[in-house]
Amino acid sequence: MAGIAGIQGNDSGELGTMLNRIKHRGPHEVWINQTGNISLGCCELNVGGISKDGSHHVSDGKRAVILDGRIYNPETASMTDAEAVLYFYDKFSTQFAKKLDGDFACAISNDGKLMLARDAVGVKPLYYGHSDGELCFASEAKGLVGVADDVKEFPPGYVYSQELGFQKYTPQAVETPDFENYEQAKKVTHQLLTEAVEKRMKDNTVGGVLLSGGLDSSLIIYMAHQIKPDIEAFTVSMEDGKDLPLAQDVTKYLGIKHHVLIFGEKEINEILPQAIYHQEMFEESCIHGAIANFLAARFVSPHTKCILTGEGADEFFAGYDGQFKRGKNQEEVASIVDKLINVAYNTALQRLDRLNAANSIESRTPFLDSKVVDFCMKIPISCKIHGTEQVGKWVLRQAFEECLPEHIIYQTKRFFAQGSGVAGIMRTMAERHVSSKELLEHNRIEGNPRLSSIEELYYYRIFKERFPQPAFAQLVGRWDPFRPDFFAR
Repeated sequence: MAGIAGIQGNDSGELGTMLNRIKHRGPHEVWINQTGNISLGCCELNVGGISKDGSHHVSDGKRAVILDGRIYNPETASMTDAEAVLYFYDKFSTQFAKKLDGDFACAISNDGKLMLARDAVGVKPLYYGHSDGELCFASEAKGLVGVADDVKEFPPGYVYSQELGFQKYTPQAVETPDFENYEQAKKVTHQLLTEAVEKRMKDNTVGGVLLSGGLDSSLIIYMAHQIKPDIEAFTVSMEDGKDLPLAQDVTKYLGIKHHVLIFGEKEINEILPQAIYHQEMFEESCIHGAIANFLAARFVSPHTKCILTGEGADEFFAGYDGQFKRGKNQEEVASIVDKLINVAYNTALQRLDRLNAANSIESRTPFLDSKVVDFCMKIPISCKIHGTEQVGKWVLRQAFEECLPEHIIYQTKRFFAQGSGVAGIMRTMAERHVSSKELLEHNRIEGNPRLSSIEELYYYRIFKERFPQPAFAQLVGRWDPFRPDFFAR
């Protein structure tokens, strides 16, 4: 992981400001390169193992690359991640991004020209704006506070240059098999996920798994345990959290060392402003999940700098049953699932990235592997959602049903905040500070984001203390497709 930032044009100290604001993404090294009128900077996190230090930046004197992410193309296995980007840029020029297998946000400086790119799913973040007419960018929006007023999120699956503008690309780095029947779909799902975990553990940097006790993280730790028997699990929960007993069942079944942190209202009060600032959001459900995510990353930090998570399975295997069950027919269900995939980059994935990065933890997401995502898009919704009860993630459950106890494989979906016990306390906390009348008054004011609850107003007020400019509120995404957009009127 790394924090990246840059300016196309005159740098009057803005680059240093941006890098300082995102230094938590890479506290071990700051690297700056200036070639012509382009200044690039990188904050590097060294994760250990056989991963080379300084792997997220490279320069040969004429060209320079900065990168947040990891590149997994087999032909570049002997290169650093930044060298791999430069290799594909040399080979495919402006078409390089579609050839990358990995999670990435990157910038390339070449002969006074700047090119930016972001992976198609949006696992790694990137924001841009203008300072006195000069283009500037950073890994997190907070890097641009006071630097740019017109801050926007760089869209996933795009490359940008001043000459070509924004151009969408279709990934071509991987190919996955088609399948003739459901049994083949199960087999390929199992195979590709196992390979995705192996790929992310190959450099021997992964020291643990964030284990909520839910299906997705339980499957990840099962696969990780097959590769590294001494892998460790990390769980955070409130005393009566519903997921904790399930996490304990998984670690007992596999014989894995299990680190557990129990927290309460005191810790929630303490870290809420930090979680909102680092997450750069005020959306209710994402803030609920932020508490457990932030505490988990802080808990992990003394033990390892690199962990695996189960993020992405709910989106690509149809796990959000509270949403897709509202569909009246197969077409509506499929549409809802697609919407949840399309907003993941600035909701669930943003939460995961920011709150781990805030604690200098690199998170790796096997469910968002290029091959896994590509194959998931081939699987029809009828294989993902099963029966009259509309059980989600069906093909995933059955692909691994002999690997873990039945009550783990076929458990019902609970949101992280529900499973850890956070949601109820946060609702009560917000009610102490905000009234329903204040929410109504807020929503009547033209230009204010349309908020759905007093909780969101409470979080929004904390958010505005650190992000006062209107552009930053407009970056916040709405997770639930059944709630109105923040700025719809």
